Amino acid sequence: MVFSASVAFVCLATCSSQLVAAVTLAELATDQRTFSVRSRLQVEGNIQTATPGGKSVGLTMKVDAKLSYLERRLPAAGKGAEALRSLRNYETAEASIDIGGRRTVNQLHESRRVIVAEGERPGVRVWSPNGPMTYDMLELLRTPGDSLALLGLLPVGEVSADSSWEPADWVISMLTGVEAVSKSELKCRITRLDDQYAIIEVAGSLEGAVLGALTKITVTGQVACDLSKKIIRQARITQTEERAVGAVSPGMKVTATMYIDRQVAPNSGPLTDKRLATIPINPSSENLSLIFNTPWNLRFSFDRNWHIFHQTGDVAVLRLMENGGLVAQCNVSQLQAAPPGSHTSEKDFQNDIRTALKDQLKQIQNAQQLRTPDGRYLYRVTAVGESRNVPMHWFYYLCAAADGRQVAFVFTIESRFIDQLAGRDAKMVENLQFLAEQTAVRAKPASPK
Repeated sequence: MVFSASVAFVCLATCSSQLVAAVTLAELATDQRTFSVRSRLQVEGNIQTATPGGKSVGLTMKVDAKLSYLERRLPAAGKGAEALRSLRNYETAEASIDIGGRRTVNQLHESRRVIVAEGERPGVRVWSPNGPMTYDMLELLRTPGDSLALLGLLPVGEVSADSSWEPADWVISMLTGVEAVSKSELKCRITRLDDQYAIIEVAGSLEGAVLGALTKITVTGQVACDLSKKIIRQARITQTEERAVGAVSPGMKVTATMYIDRQVAPNSGPLTDKRLATIPINPSSENLSLIFNTPWNLRFSFDRNWHIFHQTGDVAVLRLMENGGLVAQCNVSQLQAAPPGSHTSEKDFQNDIRTALKDQLKQIQNAQQLRTPDGRYLYRVTAVGESRNVPMHWFYYLCAAADGRQVAFVFTIESRFIDQLAGRDAKMVENLQFLAEQTAVRAKPASPK
């Protein structure tokens, strides 16, 4: 699936046609046709990756992602960005990612091919009616220049060959995936208009923040509208971004180009009227939650404000971000296995906590065993103290399976954010599952530093 936007637009521009006075370009929200969308995202540049120790490492990055799907519009959930909703069935969704010479491939799981895409100011929200997605799936499907976001570029009312306009202020943030915009401009103008196609030039810039990291973005591109079919037919959107290192996201200087080819499909495939009728306006918390599978066969879920910051074969580090600020950190690590039917003693676990926290610890405020629906052993210890003169809380969890496998969760949070955490630490740990049996090899809770 190779796209060349330059070839595509040259072809449109050289077609034999006649100039027209005025046309309407906006697509109707009630359009029940099925669209076949193919897109390719290519990213090149450099990133600065943050590490748990506070250092950063510069690496080259290349991404080549290919997406193809059938798509039908869903009823609006509100105005502006929220009026744009669709149901998709992905036929292809994969990305080759090369960071510093290390290549990985991200692919959408077969069980999550049906996806709801919904417009929001911070970008297009995607979720699956078939169940929770993983963090990697979310990263794969959330792209700049999404076909749903392109609809926001189209003007309301008629335009002529010399028309220009400024889309609503939510369009550029939805198009680029920036959640907090401090300054932006976006302009569109007709560069060609005849009886077959309207070619729109797009140019804009913004300053804002992504997950608390300051960012500057410029956007350029072209959109070709097929006037006979009344659809966006093709698009090329290029986004150049400079982003500072954030609490959960790398710093970057990258250029991302999205090529989109969109046609009316000959049939709706699995996107039948009956299937569309099953999609709620508001997804459940389960649909929006994310599933995380550790390398040592542990699975748990969390809400989308948690972000995977660092992961190795031994430890996973998640960070909770809200309103652009860091609220808490969670370290998950495998422990040395105990004999079947037993676990690390509560006394030894508390001693390990004292060793890990050292002079930061003032007292162990509470320790209790929690009930679980499947009979797993779950022990929680609340520790309080200070780190660099800042009052802190640490919530340590010892989790043990019947076969002796053990894992520790450590939640680190400034004491002033306890109410904001709102028990999400316990919720994450209580839903964990030990999967296939294997030998556990790690020792003692990881330090929360």
